[in-house]
Amino acid sequence: MRRRDLLTGVLATATASALQAAEKNKVVYRLAVCSQFGLESFTTTHWAILFNRLPQMGFTEGKNLIVDRFSTEGRPERYEEIAWSMVQAKPDVIALGFDHQLILQVAKYTTTIPIVASFGDPVAAGIVKNMARPEGNITGVSLDAGIEMQGKHLEILRRAVPSASQVAYLSDRAGWEGSWGKAVREAGQRSGATIIGAPMELSAGETEYRQTFRTMAQQSVQALMVSGLPPNSEHRELILELATQHRLPSITWWTDIAESKQVLLAYAPDWPYYFGIWADEVGQALNGVAPADIPIHQPTKLVLAINLRTAKTLGLEVPATLISSADMVIE
Repeated sequence: MRRRDLLTGVLATATASALQAAEKNKVVYRLAVCSQFGLESFTTTHWAILFNRLPQMGFTEGKNLIVDRFSTEGRPERYEEIAWSMVQAKPDVIALGFDHQLILQVAKYTTTIPIVASFGDPVAAGIVKNMARPEGNITGVSLDAGIEMQGKHLEILRRAVPSASQVAYLSDRAGWEGSWGKAVREAGQRSGATIIGAPMELSAGETEYRQTFRTMAQQSVQALMVSGLPPNSEHRELILELATQHRLPSITWWTDIAESKQVLLAYAPDWPYYFGIWADEVGQALNGVAPADIPIHQPTKLVLAINLRTAKTLGLEVPATLISSADMVIE
């Protein structure tokens, strides 16, 4: 393994010895975290919730906590080497975001270090067998409210835009080619809508997104469904900007930014609530609670957000019946 790769993303290691010496009479904890993208992504919603919550639970970076930050830079071919490097850092706990393949890679190298992750369906992915009592060293929060969410998104979008018969589905390639894409296509058949796939590679950046939206325009797409998974989650502001620019009514999973960004419709689990649970579970694991004693939570708290300001910008009148069913209405 190249020395450069061993050092990638490890921001605190150089000060570890000094910190441990200064805290010799206290317990010093070590947490390894990994983002699928650049190190700047540690400021995004779920990581921000974690780093804000840790001091409240008694874990303060620079005092009694060392945080080793890793990044795969959106390159799946790096998963194995990064997984190995994380385990070699000998952390007390490993915290991972939503990426089943990365979680499985890390699990290959350790059966003892607690891994606290966010998942889709961890049973279907082969990560755990029992969500109520995970039998290994992995626990966390499932953010999968069920495959039927794909059909629900399409239903809500078409209630808002009944005339939309050409609907694009912007997602990661694996999502489009897997069960989620299949569910969207089947929902389209039931409702009489044509679903046009817009799959993105994990490494996609601004250039690729702008080209994809130009392609949608050429395909006469009338509305847009946006998956909440990477790489979309890392480029959501750009996606929302482009959707508005191309005058595409859209539904996303980003209820947490419904008030401040160009969201039209969003329907998803209550992200801050569930990422707060995930952060609490990281704290429990740092305190020595075994993953088997931390059940994997499943989302039951869903939020429908409608931004009428964005609707006005798009020249869209959202039906009153849909507005009345919303949990959040931004006027």
